[in-house]
Amino acid sequence: MEFLTRKMVARVLKLLLKAGGIVAVLSVAALILAWLLFPFPEERLERWAASPTVLDVNDRELMGIVGPDGHWRRPVPLEEMSSWLVQATIAVEDERFYSHPGVDPLAVVRAVVQDIAARRIVSGASTLNMQLCRMMDNRPRSLKAKIIESFRALQLNQLKSKDDILELYLNVAPYGGNLRGVEAASLEYFGRHAKDLSLGQAALIAGLPQSPTMYRPDRHLELALERRHIVLHCMVEVGMITEPQLEQAQSSPIEIQSRPRKRIATHAAWFALKRRPMGGRTTINLDIQKQVEHLSQEHLLRLPGDTELAVVVIDIEESGIVCMVGSGSTADPVDGQINGALAKRSPGSTLKPFVYAAAFEAGQLNGESIVHDIPISRGGWTPSNFDRTFSGQLTAAEALQRSLNVPAVLVAEAVGLARCCGVLEAVGVHLPCDAQRRGGLALAVGGIEVRLLELTNAYATLGRDGIRGRLRIFDNERTSYIHALAPNVCRAISDILSSRRRRPAGMDTALPEDVPWFMWKTGTSAGRRDAWAVGHNRRYAIGVWVGRFRGTGRVAYVGAEAAEPLLAELFNLPRLRTYVDPPPAMPIRVYRPLPRPRELGRNLRLTAPSHGDIFICQDGSAVVHTSVNRTEGISWFLNGKLVQDNAVSRLVLPPGEYTLRCVDQIGQSSSVTFSVLLADAS
Repeated sequence: MEFLTRKMVARVLKLLLKAGGIVAVLSVAALILAWLLFPFPEERLERWAASPTVLDVNDRELMGIVGPDGHWRRPVPLEEMSSWLVQATIAVEDERFYSHPGVDPLAVVRAVVQDIAARRIVSGASTLNMQLCRMMDNRPRSLKAKIIESFRALQLNQLKSKDDILELYLNVAPYGGNLRGVEAASLEYFGRHAKDLSLGQAALIAGLPQSPTMYRPDRHLELALERRHIVLHCMVEVGMITEPQLEQAQSSPIEIQSRPRKRIATHAAWFALKRRPMGGRTTINLDIQKQVEHLSQEHLLRLPGDTELAVVVIDIEESGIVCMVGSGSTADPVDGQINGALAKRSPGSTLKPFVYAAAFEAGQLNGESIVHDIPISRGGWTPSNFDRTFSGQLTAAEALQRSLNVPAVLVAEAVGLARCCGVLEAVGVHLPCDAQRRGGLALAVGGIEVRLLELTNAYATLGRDGIRGRLRIFDNERTSYIHALAPNVCRAISDILSSRRRRPAGMDTALPEDVPWFMWKTGTSAGRRDAWAVGHNRRYAIGVWVGRFRGTGRVAYVGAEAAEPLLAELFNLPRLRTYVDPPPAMPIRVYRPLPRPRELGRNLRLTAPSHGDIFICQDGSAVVHTSVNRTEGISWFLNGKLVQDNAVSRLVLPPGEYTLRCVDQIGQSSSVTFSVLLADAS
């Protein structure tokens, strides 16, 4: 009986072993089949991209925003993480990380024993692989989910190296709030990069993923420190640190101090994010940006209190935006949110160089050509100059330097608006399709809105000898170049408007050698709503706009007074200044001169009174009405004395002999003589 019992037991064991082998074979076959049918979804790892971050040209952060899922991520390579952080994470989360195949059998056995002893789940035996797979799928915790995580963890271990898995985990694990990854946590809690963490700081961060909300140090520092104590002891147990190191780390104070949020180049950063939502390295130079912002703030102190300004600096050679100031203060909840560099505003006289450039390129004008500054009328519009006077005949160079309106209008009229608009479009100023109809001849004096960024790029085209470049904001963007103007035209315009021919505002007393070479043009819009100064020094193009975003004017908003001084300061900055004058301007041949203004074909003539008229006094005086065939810009003289305009149309005169003479701005005159007699005179 005893023999039979042992024999039966042996048979049962044999059957069980046989059955177990079959189960094992079937399990392995099922695992292989699942491996083939359900490959690891690598594309799910790509959703953990960095939160959009904008960097300057030297990789300094300008702005960072949360990603589409509302999380902050700042992925960094494993070598840019503190070695203490890496060791602490392995010690507390997965001490056999480098030896197991993705699932740790010893940890599974330990977890089963602990769970049975406690009669509840107290340990899940999750490896870093498994935790990463759980974050990837975000399934509710269950036995089925654990099996799937284990399967995916084995696949992940075959797909990527241990260092890659560790780097990925440390960049996506939760560390409290919407922080994901050790770099974001280090910057937020300690104001330093992950590579600069001390042992105590690294241990604190390494302990957070187990319960990010409970151990969040900015809210529950005591609990976070208790968790750090556990992490440090785990490091001692596995031989990563010594007891003295533990004691030193425990005694080091922990001060939660997040990195201050920067407000530098804010508008430039948002402009970059609009072009490329995930950000990247831009062409913005933070050093130049800081200097320009500093000078802009100082300049605002010299202007009315609610004034705003915008500044753009473009690298002519690289066609990159190196600085963009969109408003006076980004902290302003209203105006600070507007990017003045992109706002459409009336440019005043800053378009005149391109009107003259159109005539220069057409062979109708050069700097020595004679133009006319005389009273004209076009469709009821009578343009006048800033000082309300006219200068008659003068050279085109002088008219452009003095920013006279009438010559610019006459040049645009003679050349044709289509050609002028074509030049503006070619150099980079985007005009509405109905610009000619909307602006008419007033386009020559700023009768159409433009953006500061585009206008500055147009001046960069002048500095590039007529080659327009597509603006870049990211350093790896490719630019394209288009031939827009002839080089001799650009050099001629730049020479006429250069600092070698006139002094910029604020440098009146400077020695010639102390004045840097640059060309510029100012502009003032109608109603003094906008003040402009834009120019280039063949290395950088700079544009300045001053005004108020709501569009109301101010007496102080004159280009030469409100914008030009800041422009001169910027061109004198060591980082922006050029120390070598450009090559001399090349001559421009005129083979089809501009026609004479039609006003010059009308001889000035007094139409009333007539020569020899006699007027009889009534009550001791006579009323004499006057008229002339042209009314604009006429000066009146009675017996050689100037008569005020408001009294000339109706003269009240005592008895006597009179000579009335009128003179226009180009020297034409007409005169009559008449008499005023008493009523009883024969």
